[in-house]
Amino acid sequence: MITLTDIMADVSGASFVGLDTVTSPTLLKGKKNPMHGRIQKHMTGASVMVFQNKHTNGYENMRNRRLEEAGFPTTFNVGERAWGERVENLPIVMHKGKEYLEVIVLKAGEVHYTHDGQPIAKEDIIGLKPAQKASKEGVREVMIRTFKADSIKTIRIDGQSITM
Repeated sequence: MITLTDIMADVSGASFVGLDTVTSPTLLKGKKNPMHGRIQKHMTGASVMVFQNKHTNGYENMRNRRLEEAGFPTTFNVGERAWGERVENLPIVMHKGKEYLEVIVLKAGEVHYTHDGQPIAKEDIIGLKPAQKASKEGVREVMIRTFKADSIKTIRIDGQSITM
């Protein structure tokens, strides 16, 4: 079976990637929520970037470029990871023996939700958390996301489409 590490082994610098994912969104009220564990978010056709981070941090660089574009000082520095350990020179994070792909979202894909496998309207989901907004007025947000390998259904990179 192919792993994320296998797929990302040839990333040099930054690469553009297409992703299709199925994730379980966190709902408010946790296990007390009647929809807990029964909702899935299906995203198709997301455009993301992955970074090797060999000589410099791609996320830090992008944040500082966008701060500069908006007329703010370029003093952003990436802190320590809150969880997991990034694999050296790869966009892979390991946590409790599981692989995750760290990406910067350029364009979210088409999204739909299911409840117990059946389509459900977003507004009908009890306790779905609202999307986060950009942190500074006038600065284009740099959305960094980390997807568990199990949630990635298809990766498109370097002219290949790989079904996981």
